[in-house]
Amino acid sequence: MKSKTPNTRTIEIKKSFEIESARFLPNLPKTHPCSKTHGHSFKITLRLKGQIDPKLGWLIDYNDITKRATPILKQIDHTLINDVKGLENPTTENITIWLYEKLKKQLPELTQIITKETSDTECAYPAL
Repeated sequence: MKSKTPNTRTIEIKKSFEIESARFLPNLPKTHPCSKTHGHSFKITLRLKGQIDPKLGWLIDYNDITKRATPILKQIDHTLINDVKGLENPTTENITIWLYEKLKKQLPELTQIITKETSDTECAYPAL
């Protein structure tokens, strides 16, 4: 007996990138360590969700994700993030939202960005 349900498969994939950047958080008291210029090795993970292409067998080519994301990530890689328009107060939360808003235009399948500034801290936007 044939199923009446269409043969659709929703999948979630993830692609991670690493960037090195410096920043300072200008709205903190001068006594806070993050008020001074310091650097991070950020790990940025993109979560994408959608239907598997029945012919190709994937949601999107990982190489295409890299091609679309790289120009945006280069804007904050090896920079003082505070100098980037829209990131004058570059908290991890603000960086994550900024990235999502820029990358969503390039990757409609994007559902969330997770940014880790250290091995034990991370921020996700939008919150699911």
